[in-house]
Amino acid sequence: MTRGGEILLGVLRDPRHVLDLGPADWNALMACAGRHTLLGRLAVVLEDAGLLAELPQIAQDLLADSAAMAKANQTMQRYEANRVQHALRGMDIPVVLLKGGAYLLAGLPPSRGRLSGDLDILVPRERIEQVEHALLEQGWQSPAMNAYDQRYYREWSHQIPPLRHLERKSELDVHHTIAPPTGRAGPDTQAILRDAQPLKDGGLRVLCPPDMVLHSAVHLFNEQMIMALRDLIDMHDLLSHFGGDEAFWPELVSHAATHNLQGPLYYCTRYCRRFLGTSIPAGALSEIEAFAPNPLARRVMDWLVAATLVHEPPDRQSPGAAFARWLLFVRSHWLRMPPGMLIRHILVKTFRRARPDPESEPLPQP
Repeated sequence: MTRGGEILLGVLRDPRHVLDLGPADWNALMACAGRHTLLGRLAVVLEDAGLLAELPQIAQDLLADSAAMAKANQTMQRYEANRVQHALRGMDIPVVLLKGGAYLLAGLPPSRGRLSGDLDILVPRERIEQVEHALLEQGWQSPAMNAYDQRYYREWSHQIPPLRHLERKSELDVHHTIAPPTGRAGPDTQAILRDAQPLKDGGLRVLCPPDMVLHSAVHLFNEQMIMALRDLIDMHDLLSHFGGDEAFWPELVSHAATHNLQGPLYYCTRYCRRFLGTSIPAGALSEIEAFAPNPLARRVMDWLVAATLVHEPPDRQSPGAAFARWLLFVRSHWLRMPPGMLIRHILVKTFRRARPDPESEPLPQP
């Protein structure tokens, strides 16, 4: 792990570490926090600890700017959620906010200082065409893509193609489940929608506490771990916040079994404890430890997470970190598709890279 990563994790666990930093350490800390979109979070942590006034002036100024940027971002997120609710009004369709939008509108700890790039919602699969049509009528657009990518999203993915608003350029991901239906996980989406909880205004909903943790876990540990540290902090906050209720832990274990997400839950608790010192009751930890993979898989995952959790810029990554990221890319696709589909997908993508489609706009690649 880099020096900046060690300092950042140390400060997140004990903010008083900033009092011992020299100029070079401050440079490493700020660069690392910025690279992981955590400057806003760092500002919150140091403000809560009453340490902002003791920082170097340049650090105070940068953190104040980052906090203001996070507040502006959250204002836009609230507005986008309002516009989605407006677009789907009167349709009697349960609309569940996911990830950053959910944390924000539910007033949960992960939202503090957090930057979100897009808004994610979950709707029933049988109503998703109506939802998409209503959103298109209100100015969202689906960028051009070829027939294969359209089919990938609409038949094999857990969401339709990403939408972008024509005027505001905001991005919206519309999901019909929380993990690819072709993948190793098998969440019960009807149960997820049934257990979702309404927000105070009675309009939009958010996942229930166990499902919120599990969605964050499967999003991180079954994917490429691109925003790994921020997502791990989200899970630490959720576990610390909801974990004060003794009933939460048996529900979390039960929901993991219902949705076949025992593996992501195991990795969630393992690395939250290891890197952020998350407190988990012994009884719950004993049950979750039963979900551990075989020792070889566990050691490999330990290395992958340690190598990629706090990373350097692409042009400064060590060969080991670059190799770990490639392995995570391969692993994410293996978990997402059965072997036959995966081989076909690789062949199609390889052929298309050799002969790019000039009519397609750049998009997040499936």
